[in-house]
Amino acid sequence: MMILDISIKIIHLHARVVDAKGQKMSKSKGNVINPIDMVEKYGADALRMSLVFGVAPASDVAVSEDKIRSMRNFANKVWNASRFVLEHETNLKAQSSKLKTTTQNPKLNKDDKWILNKMQKTVKIVTKNLEKYRFDKAAEEIYQFFWHTFCDKYIESVKDRREEAQPVLEKVLKTSLKLLHPFMPFVTEEIWGKIEKEENTPLILSSWPAN
Repeated sequence: MMILDISIKIIHLHARVVDAKGQKMSKSKGNVINPIDMVEKYGADALRMSLVFGVAPASDVAVSEDKIRSMRNFANKVWNASRFVLEHETNLKAQSSKLKTTTQNPKLNKDDKWILNKMQKTVKIVTKNLEKYRFDKAAEEIYQFFWHTFCDKYIESVKDRREEAQPVLEKVLKTSLKLLHPFMPFVTEEIWGKIEKEENTPLILSSWPAN
């Protein structure tokens, strides 16, 4: 008989899962959500994100199809924004060389400086919350950054100077995918595989962004 010595230092337990009204799920009430059905309909990433987003420690995990659907919409946003960035992906060597200079260039466009600064703050906040097991706050932070800061503001602002902004677009996308990966591993890994990289390392094995 083989005995495996598995040392588990920390176990994170979530509270009970309830419906949108805070009621315990039961077949008799007809308010049970079948996770397999939700995965088939909206994707596993949408279900995963819905179980974390907006859920404070020790509080009930309220889940509804509407919430899962909204997280599916977010996954679509991540996919579409990534496709926009990668449509004009730069040559790897040229991009790496240019990016090293542009991120430290005092003449960098103000919008580029702004998004890079916001990105670095987001890395710090997400990392800090993950270390404190505040998965809800970490998920909400990267959600807000990617959708509202990166997509709604920055991407819209650079459409008329696409070539100039491309290295920054790629840098922010790559960092965002890393921050999103713990919550939405499937869509982020799929997108990561489409990005030209010096090493063909899966996203799950890549280094965490420095903060």
